[in-house]
Amino acid sequence: MAVKSNDNNRRSSSVLLLVISCVTLLGETNDMPVLFVEKETFDFGKVIIGKDVEVRFEIQNKGKRDLLLYDVSPSCAICTDDLSWPDKLAPNEKGLIGARLQTSELHGSVDRTLSIYSNQKEKRKILHVTGQVWSPLELKPPYAYFPTLKSVDSNTNLKVGILNKVPEEVILSRPRCDNPKFQPKLITDEKGRKYTLIVLTVPPMKFGINSGLIKIDTSYPGLPNILIRATAKVSPPLEFSPSRVFLKTGDLKNPIRKIVRLSVNSTEPIEVLGHSLNIAGPTVEVIERKPGKYIRFAISFPEGFHVEPNLTASLLVRTSHKQFSQLNLPIQAYANVTQRKND
Repeated sequence: MAVKSNDNNRRSSSVLLLVISCVTLLGETNDMPVLFVEKETFDFGKVIIGKDVEVRFEIQNKGKRDLLLYDVSPSCAICTDDLSWPDKLAPNEKGLIGARLQTSELHGSVDRTLSIYSNQKEKRKILHVTGQVWSPLELKPPYAYFPTLKSVDSNTNLKVGILNKVPEEVILSRPRCDNPKFQPKLITDEKGRKYTLIVLTVPPMKFGINSGLIKIDTSYPGLPNILIRATAKVSPPLEFSPSRVFLKTGDLKNPIRKIVRLSVNSTEPIEVLGHSLNIAGPTVEVIERKPGKYIRFAISFPEGFHVEPNLTASLLVRTSHKQFSQLNLPIQAYANVTQRKND
């Protein structure tokens, strides 16, 4: 009988420990900060193209610990500015996330997002900004995106059709671009009704992304001008993919291995002379090499490595190319508050 009594005691102790563990876990969960958003979608309705929209989200910390808001990142960095948010909310404290949406380069139905990074259990929360952007003019295509250019001396052009959709005439005039690497020419196909914009590249272009904003005056009331973005990428002789490495803030619970590729896009021979990291702790090694084509690097971050919110590290690669003798691959934290706010 004593043996049975001991078995019962062991079972009772196990059940008690399980209950205590569950209660402890529940308590820890309930003790976390909780980001609550009154309305997770901001619908601005219907506006004419070019009108700025002020965006506001009411938020509150419904948890029992301080809520730390590390970063608010827009899906459209070009059309979203004036971002503002509180760095910290005490329990039950309310606040506002603000932004301004510029509609001058948007067309039709719009659904842009704001990603909030915080210390709550759900590390990333996504908010939506929706609405309709209307224009009396139809652009086909709405942007002048050139195919990737192989040389800085490339001389090519693109056409954008502009069609008047309203009964009254709309006169277009004075096409100009804020980047001299693009030259816009406006051709009148049918006065007040139909136009063609020709965008020419002006060499020498620069390696990487060339971007410019073309502005055309209009006679339509409430729409002084229309904007058309021109973009042309010239393949650099050496290029990282991905273009940067991101890590979550805090101590790494497990080792992390990031793979990056350095592509060689040059007919001239280029030699990689060496590589290094400018931070202590992580290591880097070459895991695959195809001379004249690419090199793959593996960057290993050990368990327990602490990722600061303002981490700005780099993988440094030295090469024999005169213009690209040293390449930097940025290594950053998701919640890089300082960088985001200063951009």
